[in-house]
Amino acid sequence: MVAALSISALLTEIYQIEVLPQHSVSVSTAIYLNLVYIGGAPLALVAGLPAIILSETIVRLFLVAKSDSLQLRFQKLIFNAAQLVISVSVSSFVFRLAGGTGPPFLSPSDYLPPLLAFLAFIFVNISLVSGMISFAEGENFFYQLKFNLRNLHLQFFSLGVIAILMATVYATSPWNVFLVVALLVVVNGSLRSYINLRKQAKQTFERIMDLLSKRDPYTHKHSESVGGLTEEIAGELKISPEKKEDIVSAARVHDIGKLGIPDSVLLKESELDEEDWETMKEHPVLGAEILGGLAIYKDATDIVRHEHERWDGSGYPDGLEKEDIPLGSRIVAVADVWNALRTERPYRGQLSKDEAIEEIKEMSGVKLDPEVVDALLSVVESKAGK
Repeated sequence: MVAALSISALLTEIYQIEVLPQHSVSVSTAIYLNLVYIGGAPLALVAGLPAIILSETIVRLFLVAKSDSLQLRFQKLIFNAAQLVISVSVSSFVFRLAGGTGPPFLSPSDYLPPLLAFLAFIFVNISLVSGMISFAEGENFFYQLKFNLRNLHLQFFSLGVIAILMATVYATSPWNVFLVVALLVVVNGSLRSYINLRKQAKQTFERIMDLLSKRDPYTHKHSESVGGLTEEIAGELKISPEKKEDIVSAARVHDIGKLGIPDSVLLKESELDEEDWETMKEHPVLGAEILGGLAIYKDATDIVRHEHERWDGSGYPDGLEKEDIPLGSRIVAVADVWNALRTERPYRGQLSKDEAIEEIKEMSGVKLDPEVVDALLSVVESKAGK
């Protein structure tokens, strides 16, 4: 049975689910905790260590991270194996310290030791991951810890419940555990399919932006550049990963409303007249209408709608000003303006970097959020120093 559970853990480790950017959840956690409840740390490690080492070898060395050096991939393998040893050992200690004796759990008080062991496992696991991310990326440890606990609590709670269920079922017959393992596999597959569907939907909309390249090559290249620069500015501002993902997603499709703008306006080689501008001003509203109602873009819709609002209230479509403008819109606006200044247009030439810096400084605090402009200038300076 231990070998079978080890194989199950191996498969679920290989097929981890990336629920947030760079944050994955493996349902093998339930298997490890079940083994802690049944036989303590020794049993969990006998089954878990081969699974984690083999899965990390397969994933790190063959499936992903091929751009990483062999040394870095090996270091990640060692870290994940050590993380399992520490998490399992601490949770087993807490389980025994709380008076846990293993299944069956017959009274409410019997559930206290496995619950505390589960909380210990999750806290140690998340602390180690948060510490590593903080060390590698220079981010605040407590911010990372809070981020993981806040955004992944539902996934971890469900795994804790399933682990206790597995141990309870084990008391009736050890082989009944695999009924719950089968459920874990189904849950894992369903969640992976859902996450992949979300990713594919976003990719589809980004490909729709590619279609604009056949009408307007500038808009296509511009959206790609604005998306990349938006990500850098958001990083400089220390925007949380999940918010940054929404902002960058919005930036990559911020001009999708131009699909509804006539060629006579969109492709006009001279400066737009007043009537043309009124038509062009419709594109953020059209973009928001295209994205509206889609769950994957629910936090991006307002960003797209208000990307042309201005700090002093002179923008469109709603004349918002200062902090009333969504932060994502303010970030995309700065990236948008910078890219426009550094790109040759039919009605004016490309500005040099120094000219663009002077131009955008003049807009800071007038048309653009000064804090976001400062973040952009930091990004530009850091690139110049490389």
